[in-house]
Amino acid sequence: MLRTFALAAGATLLFALSHSLLATQWMKDRVEALLGRRARDGLYRFAYVNITSLSLATMAWSLARLPDRVVYRVPRPWSLLMRAGQLLGVWLMLDTNWRMGVGRFTGMSGAWELLSGREPTREPPAQGPRLEEGAPRPGGAFRLSRHPNNLGPTMVVCLQPTMSVRLLGFAVIGSLYAFFGSRLEERRVRTAYGARYDDYQARTPYFFPLLRLRER
Repeated sequence: MLRTFALAAGATLLFALSHSLLATQWMKDRVEALLGRRARDGLYRFAYVNITSLSLATMAWSLARLPDRVVYRVPRPWSLLMRAGQLLGVWLMLDTNWRMGVGRFTGMSGAWELLSGREPTREPPAQGPRLEEGAPRPGGAFRLSRHPNNLGPTMVVCLQPTMSVRLLGFAVIGSLYAFFGSRLEERRVRTAYGARYDDYQARTPYFFPLLRLRER
């Protein structure tokens, strides 16, 4: 089972590295130099989301072929509390995407603008609350965590009452990536919004609700 854990963790780490690389400004600049500004603005986010989805599906299919066993199984009533936590994680993801805008999050709005002959709107520096001048104060999931779209999947995976070796390998690396990768996302947002993000940061927990960490 150690081999299964190592392969699951390694595959998740490879996904995390490629996912982070695609999110960098360096990669976006390379694509713009190759395809031009209009194509980059219209298609980059759309391609990024679909590459992510395809990568996760491929990884899940590959890991499903590995031998597996149950590591632990949490009994009731504690398992019901974990299921409630998973539902909260799902709500965090749904509320986050609704507040950002489904078209904005998936990149479909930019792709449609490109295909319809309009000038595509460049995606935000990172997926987070709207902090443009005149935007309403962040609410919902964005009042509980600065990174609810990373916290949500972490809760869904880590609060699984029945944990297998394969899922544990994915959960360990995936949750570490969600937590520490959010730091990289914050740097891009702070660069774009400056004092407006500093104000939001001062009144909203970094990752886990009700838990404040010392900010650098």
